[in-house]
Amino acid sequence: MKEDFLQYVWKMKLFGIGKLQTTDGEIVQILKTGIWNQNAGPDFLNAQIRIGNTLWAGNVEIHIKSSDFKKHKHQFDKAYNNVILHVVYEADENTQTIPTVELRDSISPLLLKRYNQIFDNRDKIPCEKLLRKTSIQNIGFWTETLLVEKWQSKSADISNLLLQNKNNWEQSFYQFTARQFGLPVNADAFEKLASLIPLKTLTKCKGNLFQLEAILFGASGFLNNEIDDDYYKSLQKEFAFLAKKYSLDI
Repeated sequence: MKEDFLQYVWKMKLFGIGKLQTTDGEIVQILKTGIWNQNAGPDFLNAQIRIGNTLWAGNVEIHIKSSDFKKHKHQFDKAYNNVILHVVYEADENTQTIPTVELRDSISPLLLKRYNQIFDNRDKIPCEKLLRKTSIQNIGFWTETLLVEKWQSKSADISNLLLQNKNNWEQSFYQFTARQFGLPVNADAFEKLASLIPLKTLTKCKGNLFQLEAILFGASGFLNNEIDDDYYKSLQKEFAFLAKKYSLDI
């Protein structure tokens, strides 16, 4: 078994939700599984979980065995300080003070069998034998459904931006485009930068590379240090001037 399978099980809640409890016997109620993090750090971010009578908000870490937490040296990494729940397939030892949930008896044997059938076969495409049993009509319907869902998701994102920007299409397009520049890791950061520096402000600096560098680096937080460099100091000074001139909320 691989961790990504257990992460998928957690994301889709493919376990007996009503029976979950920590290794210490406390009842666990999942309000939000969190956002699946495909990058460095905890596996799920911004989860909401009730453990006993206490509601917790934070991150969730997934491992095959509970001992993997120490084996991966997460206890020394500040990125894992806000982990509120450790979800494992097997609780082989009590390795830390974080509440731990064991899923070994909560995952359907049929689900495990399907997983093993797919990952233990030697076909180039693990599910190709299953695809042969599916009609062309169903495959076409499935792909069209995925396309529609993707467009609906994108449309919802644009609608939210329009609402935030009071139907300003240019500003909304600017923020949406900036988000695409930051994919896949820094999308939120790029969109936030575009919201901090409105398009009309950025346009006023057009043609002046020094001002563009100052306002973009400054809004991104790259000019907050004390560095003994004349160009760096000049960027700091220019950003302070521009932020005041354009009343930037930074």
